[in-house]
Amino acid sequence: MSGIISIVTVCLNIESEIEKTMRSVLGQDYHKIEYIIKDGGSTDKTNEIIRSFQPFFENKGILLKHIISGDDGIYDAMNIAVENCSGDWVVFMNSGDLFYNDTVLSDVFEDKDWSHSDVIYGHTLIRITEKRGYIVNHSDLFLEEGMSLCHQSLFVRRELLLKFPFDCHYKIKADYEQMLRLKMNGCIFTGINTIIADRKKSGISNERVALCNKEDNMLKIQYHLPWKNKLIFLGYIKEIAKRVAPGLTNFWSVYRREKNIVKYKPR
Repeated sequence: MSGIISIVTVCLNIESEIEKTMRSVLGQDYHKIEYIIKDGGSTDKTNEIIRSFQPFFENKGILLKHIISGDDGIYDAMNIAVENCSGDWVVFMNSGDLFYNDTVLSDVFEDKDWSHSDVIYGHTLIRITEKRGYIVNHSDLFLEEGMSLCHQSLFVRRELLLKFPFDCHYKIKADYEQMLRLKMNGCIFTGINTIIADRKKSGISNERVALCNKEDNMLKIQYHLPWKNKLIFLGYIKEIAKRVAPGLTNFWSVYRREKNIVKYKPR
């Protein structure tokens, strides 16, 4: 399927968010796409909502593959979804995540030659609230310092995702581990000056900070990364702070980034 983009959403009991993402996919003006939704066996109305959108995708000529099956977590679900993809490129959009606008895919792929690229990535709008957020400008040049990319804002060749699937030993950092592995194996990363995704700040990596720090330390050892070990007990403190005062931690997150923008503004 030459030129086809496979958009993947994995989900479980997310009836309040799945429609937003499906509408964002439907809104794209680039038509050479397929949409794979892998549900882990939702017991709410998630799959009912997905089925109700089937006619809209058919009317636009978009193939919607709706897979319901058990899995061993989000990264196993993503691996299963990739096995059901038929496109040249794959992008993962979580439930509740959106494309930045309706022209994202055409801006990236229409009349473009990416024959010398293996991973294409752009920037990400991180939503704190409906009216507040910040834009992250990604770069693969800093992967050794941390996850400097965002899987909602990058496109990877399908054959590479099949060759280098997510390592499910990592419950939070498997996407980062995969990027390190692709980099180590000589894959070509290409950055573009385009905002790809509009995504929520909340997520498992923000909620389970201690496990996040633990897996970062595992990656440090596995890939000989330069940072110091991250303190797991500080992760637990951050988790408590996020639960007790989510508004304050969200405010601080935006304030710190706005301060850095001013601090590093060219003179």
